[in-house]
Amino acid sequence: MARTITGPIGELWRRDPVLSAVAAINAVLFGAFAVGTVLDPMVVNGEPAWLKPAKFAGSIALVCATLGWLGVHLPVDPDFRRRVSRIVGVGLLIEIVLIGGQAARGVGSHFNRATVIDGAIGGVMGVTIVIVTVAIAALAVRARGDEFDVHPAFAAGILLGVGWFVVGAFEGAAMIAIQSRVVETTEPTVPVVGWQLVGDFRLAHFVGLHALQLLPLTGYLAAVGHRRGLVDYPRRVVYLVAAGYVAVLLVTAALGVAPVLI
Repeated sequence: MARTITGPIGELWRRDPVLSAVAAINAVLFGAFAVGTVLDPMVVNGEPAWLKPAKFAGSIALVCATLGWLGVHLPVDPDFRRRVSRIVGVGLLIEIVLIGGQAARGVGSHFNRATVIDGAIGGVMGVTIVIVTVAIAALAVRARGDEFDVHPAFAAGILLGVGWFVVGAFEGAAMIAIQSRVVETTEPTVPVVGWQLVGDFRLAHFVGLHALQLLPLTGYLAAVGHRRGLVDYPRRVVYLVAAGYVAVLLVTAALGVAPVLI
C-alpha cells in the first residue's frame, strides 16, 4: 500500500518538483483549514471563516498536481515549461497566503473593499491569477503545433483540457467586473455546494476549471481503449466529450449572466 501511494508522488516530483511541492503544501493547508472550520467558530459572510481557504487549498493542490503530471507530455522547451511552473507555483502560493491571511483577520478575501488594505489585497489577487492563467495559456499555445510523445487521443485531451481550463479561469473576470460572484435571485440552489442555479458565476467557473482533469482522462482512456481494440476512433470520442463539455459550460455561463442581461 505504501508503494502504491508513494509511487505516484515520487513520479510527480520527478516530472515537476515545483508544482508537486506547491501541491503538497496546499494539501497540508487543506487539512489544517478543514480542521479550522470545525474548531474555530469565527464566521465570515455567513459561513465558517476557514471554509473558503480550505476549498481554495484543495483546488490549488489538484490543479498543481494535474499540471505537474501532464506538463511533461507537452512538446515545449523544458526551460520554458519550468519557467511556467515557477510562475504558476509562486502565483498560487501568493493566492492561498492572501486568502488564508484574510480569513485569519476575520474578513472576506474576494470583492472586499472595506479598507485600503482589503482593496489592495483583492487587487494583488486579481493581477496574480491573471498572470497565472496567461502563463498556462502560453504553455498550451506553444505546444499546439508540435508532435506529442503520447497517443493522439491523449494529446487532444490534454490540449482541450488546458484550453477549457483557461476559459474557466477567465470566467472569474465576469465576477470581478460586477464585483460579486452572485446576482441574488430566488432560484433553487445546486445540491451539496449550495450555489444558485441562476445568477451564480461560480457554477460555470467550476465546470471550466475541471476540464483540466476530465478531458485529459477521457483522452487517456480512449487511447487505452484503442490499443486494446475496443475503440475504433479514439480522437472522435475525445472531441465528442469535449463538445458536450462545452455545451455544459455554455449553459452554466448563460445561467450565470441571465439575471444581468434581463
